[in-house]
Amino acid sequence: MAAVTEDPRRLRWAVNGARTFRLPADAADIALGEVDRAMQAAHFRAEAPGAEAGVQRIYRRGSVVGDVLIGGSGLSSLTTRLGPLSVRGVAVTWIGPVDAQSIRVIVSLVAGSHVGGDFVDGIDEAVRTLVSRGIPLRDEGWSRSVDVDQTLPANPRRAAELGLTR
Repeated sequence: MAAVTEDPRRLRWAVNGARTFRLPADAADIALGEVDRAMQAAHFRAEAPGAEAGVQRIYRRGSVVGDVLIGGSGLSSLTTRLGPLSVRGVAVTWIGPVDAQSIRVIVSLVAGSHVGGDFVDGIDEAVRTLVSRGIPLRDEGWSRSVDVDQTLPANPRRAAELGLTR
């Protein structure tokens, strides 16, 4: 994947984004923990998917009812949460080897552009926390999730084929 030039401000409202970074293989659990924490703060629920999904985590937020009431009413321009209701969003974390010592992590919003702002803020915070903890991280930045390799479940089309966006 080439260096990313996508503007995170655009990913907040118009386009689903994906953040890619590389780090030492032995830091995978720490990275997953920070992403889990950030996604929980953004009101996503973490799920540990089955091995057939090909991802380490699925994060879900909201419901179809919340999506229709908030997203369909124009309220999403004011809020993405209204009491217990929330606009629907699905994100995934995929981790793959780069070489024997390092891994590539892609956290991708595969459904729900209305929650893009919360997603971008959360993942930016997770990356900042990893760096502040001294984890050697090579940040490849933001891209559009549709530009992620189409064979990976972090790509929205592939995620839908695997049933991850349900």
